[in-house]
Amino acid sequence: MGRRHLIRSAAIAAALSVTIAAPAGAAIRWKTVSDGFASGPPLTSATGYVAFGKTAASSRFAERLTPAAKARLGTIDFSKNTLVAIFGEFGCEDPLIAVTSVVQHGKTLAVGLVHERPSSSLVECMAIYATYRFLTVPLTALAKPYPTHVTVTVAPA
Repeated sequence: MGRRHLIRSAAIAAALSVTIAAPAGAAIRWKTVSDGFASGPPLTSATGYVAFGKTAASSRFAERLTPAAKARLGTIDFSKNTLVAIFGEFGCEDPLIAVTSVVQHGKTLAVGLVHERPSSSLVECMAIYATYRFLTVPLTALAKPYPTHVTVTVAPA
């Protein structure tokens, strides 16, 4: 094989190995990295934020973070991931709230949650208080322009 063919083969291999961002409207993979109690004023509905760095996260939703949540925020690797923070008045039913999807629509991330039904053997809790959930999304999974807003939808099971 000639030198020209080797160069062309190397260029094709390099092009194929590049990670391509997900197209807008495609489901995105995420990882739940933390959840727990939140603080701040009561919410009328579930609210989400997206942050590409610790400074942005702190400025957008710092008043909702407990000391434990702030500590967890410090462990996120923003060089590889973006943070999606979800806050809601789920109270003691928070373990029944599951993330079902994260989809990018232009500059908006749509996060789908489902409120699962408790086991018939469990006594239902009625306490309402603020909770949070941190999701990390790989930067390579996002399409440009990067999202600046988050919408959250909660569906019953």
